[in-house]
Amino acid sequence: MTNKIYEICKLEIEKLKQNSNTISVFLVGSSKNIDLKLADNNINDIDIFVFVNQGENQVREIKRIEGIEFDINYFSRRGFKHLMDNKEYFFLNGMKDAKVIFDRNNTATCIIQLCRTKYQEGPNQISDGEKCFLKSEMESNISRLKNKEKFDLFEYEFLVNLYLKELIVGYFTINNKWIPKDKKLFKELKKEDSYLYDLANEIKGEEKYEKLLEIYDYIFKDIVMKNYIKITY
Repeated sequence: MTNKIYEICKLEIEKLKQNSNTISVFLVGSSKNIDLKLADNNINDIDIFVFVNQGENQVREIKRIEGIEFDINYFSRRGFKHLMDNKEYFFLNGMKDAKVIFDRNNTATCIIQLCRTKYQEGPNQISDGEKCFLKSEMESNISRLKNKEKFDLFEYEFLVNLYLKELIVGYFTINNKWIPKDKKLFKELKKEDSYLYDLANEIKGEEKYEKLLEIYDYIFKDIVMKNYIKITY
């Protein structure tokens, strides 16, 4: 029996291949590891990167066909260079282990290797001054929560969760690590720092403010604040 998912995917990819402007087509994300020919696979979204000879830097197209969502990103040569130079996480993370499904000019392997090398370099590092500013900004934000009675319950809970997320993002930033997507933030944190992950999971009950401070102190313990000239107008 023919697998419907495979046939739909095959047809969409064939359309991309037949376009003379297409250079390479890659499967990225979780779908690249699934054998679409298997009748019992369970997949409802397929992520595709398409390199084109001419066009905009990046164009995103979402197509839904019989319950399957195709998330297709088109990148021009100029767009590829821009994403590489700026070390865009979503792009390098997707391309570093992408699956080649079409390659017109035998360049796909080189493209993947370039992206893999760039990814392994890590994100662009921030300066000591930027780290100090981030520390100061987070301290100022968290201090707002000291007087809980000033907030409605919903607003207070919202800010606690917002500042927790910002603290975790700050951890990745000051340690020159790639910042994961929101939905993978805590999963990656558990891999990177199990102690910090446990602290983040302890934010509950009546001591949310104190727990945020504890997380703040742990993350920024090695960042020494420096004196900067304050300019007023």
